[in-house]
Amino acid sequence: MKNTLISIAILFFGLSCMAFAQQPKPLISAPGEARLTVNIRHEDGSPVENATVGVSFNQTQNYWQEGHQFDTKNAQTGKTGIVVAEGETTTGWINYGVTKDGYYPSNGERLILQRKGTRYEPWNPTYTLIAKKIVKPIPMYAKRVETAIPDFNGALPYDLSVGDWVEPRGKGKIADIVFSAKLDQRSESDYDYALTVSFSNMGDGIQTFDAPLNFGSELKSPRYAPEEGYQLDYVQTRNRQPGQIERGNYAQDGNRNYLLRVRTVLDEDGKVKSAQYGKVYGDFLNFTYYLNPTPNDRNMEFDPKRNLLKGLKDSETVTNP
Repeated sequence: MKNTLISIAILFFGLSCMAFAQQPKPLISAPGEARLTVNIRHEDGSPVENATVGVSFNQTQNYWQEGHQFDTKNAQTGKTGIVVAEGETTTGWINYGVTKDGYYPSNGERLILQRKGTRYEPWNPTYTLIAKKIVKPIPMYAKRVETAIPDFNGALPYDLSVGDWVEPRGKGKIADIVFSAKLDQRSESDYDYALTVSFSNMGDGIQTFDAPLNFGSELKSPRYAPEEGYQLDYVQTRNRQPGQIERGNYAQDGNRNYLLRVRTVLDEDGKVKSAQYGKVYGDFLNFTYYLNPTPNDRNMEFDPKRNLLKGLKDSETVTNP
């Protein structure tokens, strides 16, 4: 009798497992309709014709087993530069972007629409993407830098054309950027931190510009660095007190970037006779920098296939212009 009960229990368990395995994969949500309009414009605001717009509708059914699944629809822009895309989505997550020969790719910020009945709202919103022409990409010194201040006891100069700290701490020869940091840490939740970015020559300097790093055109910077508007230094701060969130002027939103003027030589009247221009994507000290090697050339379009810095690690290699 005992063995019979055990056998029945095993049989019941097996049948239950088979029934569970045969159940359909659970949906995050039943598919709903979504529609959006994408407007492709040149930098001067005129429409871009014959560009390929891709809109991807998330159709994930079981994320844990299959990951995210997208249904991508492609369309060409006409004279208006406008494309209307419609599709089904189970999550309201939509990605969109544009490509065209002779232009830098551009993608929009990820959308998360809200389900209302059988469709997602807002219904048919319009989003504009700027398509920037590829004009004159040039070789530059370019490197991704993820570093920490080695010490807080003095100025730390960095050579952009070598991609390292200046001797004796590294292999650099010219102090293009000078980092100085101060940290007053009372505890993990109570501190004052300041990072000063300064320069070596009269006329050198820095200025900020805003551009999102996670979406928009691949070319984030202005096409040319400005001649004027550079300040002698820049101070990045982080502060916190117990029971409060961290504060400061560092770029929490990831939109802050910089333009640089270094190796400046002034004439007798104090005007710039010679200088090299560069840019920085991201906030110090996790950033990507670019330096134009030609004095007085303010072109900021980098050709990733012609990096003047050799032997970089994969984590240091720059792939964006």
